[in-house]
Amino acid sequence: MSDVGEKALNGEWEKISNKCFEIKESMVMTFEGRSCNIADAEGKAIPNGNLGLADGQTTREVEAGYRCYVIRARVKFEKKG
Repeated sequence: MSDVGEKALNGEWEKISNKCFEIKESMVMTFEGRSCNIADAEGKAIPNGNLGLADGQTTREVEAGYRCYVIRARVKFEKKG
């Protein structure tokens, strides 16, 4: 069995109950679900980085050092370029 988040970090949709993704390289995150808060390397919320049900399926660019706090959502991460 794979670790929680492994499929998502490899570009496949994954249902996440509760996970903090620590981003290692520039990626595009696609999100749909209850909650995702994105913080920069200093722990500060990024602009438009608080996502929820009202956002539907949406994407955000995330950089190395960012953290994505996901609760009850489907996510996937794809490498930029």
